[in-house]
Amino acid sequence: MKKAFFGGSFDPPHGGHLGVARAAIASGKCDEVVWFPGYTPPHKLSARRAPFEDRMNMIRLLIKNEQKMKVSDFENRIRLSPSYTINVLRCLEEETGKKFSLLIGADSLLSLHTWHEAKKLVESVDLITYPRDGFEVTPEKLTPHWDTKTVEKLLKSMIPGTFFKISSTEMKISMEKNGFRHHIIEMEDFPPEIAEYIREHRLYQCATDHGKGIL
Repeated sequence: MKKAFFGGSFDPPHGGHLGVARAAIASGKCDEVVWFPGYTPPHKLSARRAPFEDRMNMIRLLIKNEQKMKVSDFENRIRLSPSYTINVLRCLEEETGKKFSLLIGADSLLSLHTWHEAKKLVESVDLITYPRDGFEVTPEKLTPHWDTKTVEKLLKSMIPGTFFKISSTEMKISMEKNGFRHHIIEMEDFPPEIAEYIREHRLYQCATDHGKGIL
C-alpha cells in the first residue's frame, strides 16, 4: 500500500484539507493518506493555537467516514526541534519500515529549495503536489533552483484538483474579528462537527468572546 504523509498544523482542520487528501487518493499516487499534525510545544500555545490533542480530535471527526485516511500522533511522540520534514520522514521510516510519499501544496513546492536538506529530500521521497490558487508551478519558476531531471520530477508530482479558498489562518483571524457565532459556522467547507467541537472546547477565543460565550 502506497501511503502519503500529509503534514501541517491543521489548526483547525477543514473541508479544504479533506478535499486535498481525497484528490491525492483519486490521483492514484497513493492508496492511503495519513495525517500528521505538527507538534506544538506547550509554551507556544495561545488563544489562536489549539493544543495537539484537540487538533487530533478534530481531524478524527473530519475523516471519520474516510476509509483510506488515518491520523497519527507521531510528531507529538518524537517531538523533534526543529521539526524538519526530512528528519521526521527518516524517523518515520525507521519506526515503520515503510517509505511515505510527501503530500504538499504548490506554494510549498515553489519554495521547496529553501527547505532543510532540500536536495536529499527530493531525491529520497516521491512528491504529491496539489494546486494552490496564486501559485502556478511552471518550469521557469523551478529551473533557477533545480537541475533538469529534478524539475521534471517536481512537475510530474502535480495532481489535478480544485482550488480550496478556505484557510485555517484566515479562519482564525475571522473568528477574532467577527466572533464565532456570526461567522465561522457559516463558512463554506467548514464541517459542522468541527464547529461544534470548537464551541464545546472553547478554542480560538478572542478577547471579545470572554465573558459572553462564543455561542
